Amino acid sequence: MAGKRIPLYLKELYGDFYNKPKLCAFFDKNWVQTCLTFGNNKKLITSLLKEVYTSCKALQLGCTFGRQMEETASKIGIYGIYDILDISHIQLKRCKEKFDRLFPQIRYVQQNANIPLKKNYDVVILYMLLHEVPHRQKAKIIQAALDSIKEGGKVVIIDYHKPKIWHPLRFFVKSFNRLYQPFAEILWDKGLETFVKDKSKYIWKKTLYFGGFYQKVVIQKKFSDEFADEKPFVPYQP
Repeated sequence: MAGKRIPLYLKELYGDFYNKPKLCAFFDKNWVQTCLTFGNNKKLITSLLKEVYTSCKALQLGCTFGRQMEETASKIGIYGIYDILDISHIQLKRCKEKFDRLFPQIRYVQQNANIPLKKNYDVVILYMLLHEVPHRQKAKIIQAALDSIKEGGKVVIIDYHKPKIWHPLRFFVKSFNRLYQPFAEILWDKGLETFVKDKSKYIWKKTLYFGGFYQKVVIQKKFSDEFADEKPFVPYQP
């Protein structure tokens, strides 16, 4: 039961945000997500979709609002697997009601994101999740994601990043985070690689958006020595 228990920080900081149906319905509107990301919602989703391919086996840690999960499911298609994991049964129920008839490839798992599923996924997605969890949980969640991918598989993280010094929204967002998102600022101060103990097992690629305000980090698991001479499978994408 420990893996299904709602963490205290989630209750205290985001309880109303995630548990009230009317509030969830409001934040689920695409235009709201576009406003909250300063117009970058579509760009971030498009960037994520570049890392997902048709018929792959994917896992997402944490439900999201807006069109991100819908577009990801469409990209994966009915012959793939798209598992969505969340600690909140309310959020899983919301997603199930929204997607069940449209996307039979989606399966739902109620579990804490810091526990690995170890099912050899091609892709594990962390979309705007890490800034909502305490610092120690960040490391556990990233490691759980890495433990759930196969050799050649990848973890895709999209989240906040330290903006450039000239960014006009820098001080506004910093003040907002200190009031309402206390776990976000560490993503300004530390790179995601600092949360992983053995970085040498992975290939890292980082892309910044909106003046450094957002980041996409792709962490690909290297092949073991016995497969070192083999090239990783790259799906055809027209």
